[in-house]
Amino acid sequence: MIFNKNLIAENFSRGSKTYDEAAQVQLSEARELVALISPYLKKDSRILDLGSGTSFIAKQLATYEITEVDISVEMLNSWRDRPSNIKAIQADFENLPFAENSFDLIVSSFALQWSSDFEKNFSRFFSLLRPGGVFAFCLPTNGSLPELSAFNINEFPNNFLIKDALNKSGFNVEFFVQKTVQQNFLNKREAVIFLKRIGANSPTKTRLPLKASLSKNISPQFSWNISHFICSKK
Repeated sequence: MIFNKNLIAENFSRGSKTYDEAAQVQLSEARELVALISPYLKKDSRILDLGSGTSFIAKQLATYEITEVDISVEMLNSWRDRPSNIKAIQADFENLPFAENSFDLIVSSFALQWSSDFEKNFSRFFSLLRPGGVFAFCLPTNGSLPELSAFNINEFPNNFLIKDALNKSGFNVEFFVQKTVQQNFLNKREAVIFLKRIGANSPTKTRLPLKASLSKNISPQFSWNISHFICSKK
């Protein structure tokens, strides 16, 4: 999948002010991911958060040394009182400006579905981790948002592809789970507005932006297939 990263950045920038209120599924999954990685955390752990958005992860781990990376500077700037031990860098996670062996933990919540090449990206993440490091992430996977199939926007990666890329990159999958989450809205129009409020409006050059006027063709319920992975550097 080839994504228009400029368009993605623009959409998330526009959604930065409403993201926290709207992205309740994303917040819930970020909290679950933090709970899963807690056994791997040490007092001096250096953490890299990819696609950090409005800092759902970092705000839960605020005592650690964390580097947040997001493609949208507006999303990063939403946390105005970020402590000095947490740095924010605007960058595409497919082109990271860090040296090898820089981090003990790489974490990502609801971001890696925008990956154009999992094997290439995972290999790069592997190199950024110190020996014994951990790569933990969650993302929506194949079968998510079937209610939007008519709009051709629900192309999500499948777990076989992800696991294969992890293995080829040198990672050992320590933990994996997939679940389905139902998200309900008051009406169809609210469902369309939700997608725009979280910045997930038009991810590629070939797809038309969703509009509230199209809400009659959309279900007031969304289904997410969400996968969580915990991987170690062999």
